[in-house]
Amino acid sequence: MDSSKADDSDAADSTADTRTVAGRLLRSLAESGVSYVFANFGTDHAPLLEAASRLRASGAGESIPEFVLCPTEFPAMSAAHGYAAVTGDPQAVLVHVDVGTQSLGAAMHNAHRAKVPVFVLAGLAPVSHDGHPGSRDINVHYVQDVFDQPGIVREYCRWTSEYRPPADPAELVERGLDRATAPDPGPVYLSATREALETPVEAVSTDRGGRQTGRVQAAGADGDAVAAITERVAAAERPLLITGDLGAAPDPDRGVEALVAFAEAAGAGVVENPANSLNFPRNHDLHVGFTPATAFEDADLVVLAATDVPWVPAQGDLPDDIPVVQIDTDPSKRHFPQWPFVVDGAYAAAPAKTLAAVADRVDPADGSAGRDHWRAASTAWREEADETVRRDREVGRLTPAVVSDALDDVVDERTILVDDAVTSSESLLEHVRLTDPGSYVSKGGSGLGFGPASAVGVKLAAPEKRVIAAVGDGAYLFGQPTVSAWLGAAYDAPTLTVVYDNEGWNAVAGATHLQHPDGAFAAADAPESRFGASLDLTVPATAAGAATESVTELDDLEPALEAGVAAVDEGTPAVVVVEVERSRGPK
Repeated sequence: MDSSKADDSDAADSTADTRTVAGRLLRSLAESGVSYVFANFGTDHAPLLEAASRLRASGAGESIPEFVLCPTEFPAMSAAHGYAAVTGDPQAVLVHVDVGTQSLGAAMHNAHRAKVPVFVLAGLAPVSHDGHPGSRDINVHYVQDVFDQPGIVREYCRWTSEYRPPADPAELVERGLDRATAPDPGPVYLSATREALETPVEAVSTDRGGRQTGRVQAAGADGDAVAAITERVAAAERPLLITGDLGAAPDPDRGVEALVAFAEAAGAGVVENPANSLNFPRNHDLHVGFTPATAFEDADLVVLAATDVPWVPAQGDLPDDIPVVQIDTDPSKRHFPQWPFVVDGAYAAAPAKTLAAVADRVDPADGSAGRDHWRAASTAWREEADETVRRDREVGRLTPAVVSDALDDVVDERTILVDDAVTSSESLLEHVRLTDPGSYVSKGGSGLGFGPASAVGVKLAAPEKRVIAAVGDGAYLFGQPTVSAWLGAAYDAPTLTVVYDNEGWNAVAGATHLQHPDGAFAAADAPESRFGASLDLTVPATAAGAATESVTELDDLEPALEAGVAAVDEGTPAVVVVEVERSRGPK
């Protein structure tokens, strides 16, 4: 008998799931709350596939997560990101050795910057040449052997490890999930060779008698810190709060409610920047937009709460005489090589809990001047945005603002909006006036292509919701649209994707115009930012049976969006491609 082959006798035995590390690992994922493994399988995954098949054959298939087959890795990671962004619960992503790890690419960057927990499991090339279950038996097992596979993604992970016998794989699963969901959450990465996954383990139950490892919770600021923050807020007439992640999962309601209570009591204006989640109702009369610099001249105190890049100094810096208070679980921003923002008081604390405590202490009478001022500013901002749409519509223009305004008409209380619209994101934020916690998901990083597959993950997490992804045309192509549409169709997770098609890379054009406004590139009308020959972006999704619409005239916009929504509500993925005018300026 070839000793490099595993013994498959009694494969259907009821205890077979505990005979190998692979089976114990899969069961421990499920017992720790992982519902899905977004999997791109390779030759290194034979032990996992065999263990899963044995469990199913023994009637224990429900004891492991469901495999979601993903033809490529970027959509797999993006879908897991979308799921976690809605629930706060990490799902697993399974990839193939070094090449699959590399293919996670920008999706790993997005999850890292968005602070969403994902458990990545990767195979390693076998280490033995013969004589062990899982030993090398084909050429690729040599060429995929690299010196430091976890190093490919280490900077983007909260924890990396390799399973090595005789350790208990369940302990590593728990450790990885603990690190993924701790304050400042993010991806984790566990790797294992085929030999390690085929290692026999004792038939010990992984059931902990109903006990679950509690998620680490960040505390609010202590009494002295709350008193100090309250004193600063009470002394200010026009405080301004900037946030990007206060409404993030797993408890978006708490974050939004705390911010509403604080803003109303303190008379604070609120700016979402960068808006990675819905942090404040976008129809609230103290919401003053998404561009901090426009509000700086009116503020006399700035509070930073759960924001990584509160403003871009080149777009308008904060005057030196305005004090800044920061409330964040990671105020030093250890994941950023440079962080140039000067603060007068930084507090390492849970922002929502701290703001709620401050709101309880602030005398609402002290906030009356601020409330009056910021309400007037909010009204002026909205009227200007609405006037822009009115003018564009009047002359029949298909601008990003017009498209987003029309999209707002098909959004309701059960909609979750996924934003990958790049240079059209500003119009999406201004004109789709979402109000409910958890109703908005953004990629957090700069890895384009996030939208289509992440929307599928959102739909799997919230099947009762209508999920709409708004994407730029360049982002749509990055997002592997055929694969993403197939995922939605194959796993009963239909979504509507609205493509803002400006026929090129508008961010590239805008960035170069900003740096060289009178340069040769601008004079030549940004040739390298345009795709040239027009692409029919409805075609890729049709391979998966998606319903598609193409819009080139304003009169066709609303009927196309309504048709897309109807298709999704009936269970069919849909794509609406809208040819929009180009704007200037990078995202």
